[in-house]
Amino acid sequence: MYSHLFITVLLITVPAVAGAEWSIVTHNTADGAATRTAHITNKDGYTLEVYRDANNVIRTHFGMNAYHRLNDKNCPTYQVDKRPAQNRSINDAPCLSQAQWAEYIMGYITDDQVISTAMHNLLNGNTITYRFILRDAGYAETSFSLAGSKRVLLEILGKNLVVSTEKDLP
Repeated sequence: MYSHLFITVLLITVPAVAGAEWSIVTHNTADGAATRTAHITNKDGYTLEVYRDANNVIRTHFGMNAYHRLNDKNCPTYQVDKRPAQNRSINDAPCLSQAQWAEYIMGYITDDQVISTAMHNLLNGNTITYRFILRDAGYAETSFSLAGSKRVLLEILGKNLVVSTEKDLP
């Protein structure tokens, strides 16, 4: 009897736990505006947030854990699955970084459309890995699961958002 109850409870809760890694978090800016982000913290304590700012710019914000700080001279590289690694924002713009975080522009939304291979990869990938030089001259890398992220990302960015790659352009 109890084994059937345990199995039923396990079957009900496992999908919720597996999809619960990505969540929606609201941050308040200094001027009182609220920004909703798609948020995940990995097992190493690093964070990744994706959000749409007030100017319809899609940004990713990679946050360091309590033990490490970034070298201020180099942006971390990020890589979705086995696709090419990159350390620049869209249009080859540099990332913004400080000791505790790095931020990248992933695309510009116009009329519920964005042309961005990086955003396409993020929405359709399995894992994103960040590799970075530490302030103390060491090197580290960390990964985030993208399982369950697409639903949360589209909730934040716009359910009707159409993401195209540069290859899709005429």
